[in-house]
Amino acid sequence: MAVLKFEDCATNRAPGRLLRRIDRLMAAYVASRFESLDISFLQWIALKVIRDGAATTAGELSRELAITTGATTRMIDVLEKKGLVERDRGKVDRRVVHLAVTAKGAEEVVTLQHHVVDAWNEVLADFDQDEVDRTVNALVQVLAAAERVVGAANVREIAE
Repeated sequence: MAVLKFEDCATNRAPGRLLRRIDRLMAAYVASRFESLDISFLQWIALKVIRDGAATTAGELSRELAITTGATTRMIDVLEKKGLVERDRGKVDRRVVHLAVTAKGAEEVVTLQHHVVDAWNEVLADFDQDEVDRTVNALVQVLAAAERVVGAANVREIAE
């Protein structure tokens, strides 16, 4: 089992800080590529995660995007008005509103994804393919481990 040493958590090497800085830098950089478009980067992300099934309700979307439920509702209203998202009241529980991307919304995801991919390719230009693959795989592993540990901690907290 690998372990971090104290020196691995120095400010310039701390995993949490590095991930936050990368996220902030890239989110701002990619968002700048959406400025002249009729859809924001955050709206594009919302469409993508709904289309991919990572969020199927407003609550899930709110958690996925780390924004308030009020901001999420306003975003869904805008996306619905543009014909990109549909709301569907649940058959079993009418209080649950399911979200679905329309055909137009799915097309928008595909049409605009090059803005995101191009930005990341620009940043990763000095990496070889193996390094990119290893980096992405490592991030997937870190996320899965964090979800497992945090999920287990939440279960213990609820049980106490």
